[in-house]
Amino acid sequence: MDHIEILNNINSNMSSDNIQCILNKKLVYFFIIVLIIVFFFGILSSALELFSVFEFGHDFRYFFEAVNNFWRGNDTYIQDENGGFFYLNYFCILCFWMLFPFYISLIIHLSLTSIMFYLILRNIKTKYHEWWLYGNLIMVYWWAMLFNTNIWITFAYIMFLKYREKWYSPIFLFLAFYKITTIIAFIILYCMIILFEKKIKKKQFITLLGVIGISFISLLTSYGISGNVLTFEDSLLFIQIPHYFWWSILIFEYTRYQKFSVKTLKIFWVSFVIFEFLFGLIFLQIIVEL
Repeated sequence: MDHIEILNNINSNMSSDNIQCILNKKLVYFFIIVLIIVFFFGILSSALELFSVFEFGHDFRYFFEAVNNFWRGNDTYIQDENGGFFYLNYFCILCFWMLFPFYISLIIHLSLTSIMFYLILRNIKTKYHEWWLYGNLIMVYWWAMLFNTNIWITFAYIMFLKYREKWYSPIFLFLAFYKITTIIAFIILYCMIILFEKKIKKKQFITLLGVIGISFISLLTSYGISGNVLTFEDSLLFIQIPHYFWWSILIFEYTRYQKFSVKTLKIFWVSFVIFEFLFGLIFLQIIVEL
């Protein structure tokens, strides 16, 4: 067998797994158009008070009011019919633009979400990442429709992984570290990176320590810590459907390190969507009965 045949066999094997496949531009634009349609449906559904008993703005109203209360020196501890929750001080400082009138703030939120989603779509260059996307598209559009900033958490981890060699990559984590489950997810993710790559990214380590330090100080000084924030809902933190979004990043990284075949990826992520949908129906029923 000559060198040409050997190279052809290697290329054939690579094409069968299609590991270096870049997401088609038309598909990127299609996903963005769907996102815009979802935004319009979110505006309509919130105006008609569908999927939520809150007034116009769905879940974004929670974030908006928490940030405004923080800057006005008021209580940032939010309570609803299912319990209570709060946002860390640094997140309220980071989202200072929510001090603008509600409609302007919502437009900024939609713009930031669209830009981040577009950047992620443009940077999908492997089948591992592509099938992770297919497995989470329902989650992307659902939380985009509810205008929930939780969608930024997963986007932040994707951007961190993309620029993991850069010193500034941990800065993206400021969009994620305001929830305890996301911090735990990142710890596992970082341990996984060290385990498989067997090295610590020196360029980013100091920045990472800075982000962790600021988040920890904010955790200690945020109002919710001193209040009674432990509710029955908190016991469901690790199985809440929205949280699967960022836990799935761990699965994505694991499949990439282990170099699973495309067939295996397809079977897993299709199964993931089916399970997520069925479990979502059960979980929603649990929440309704609380």
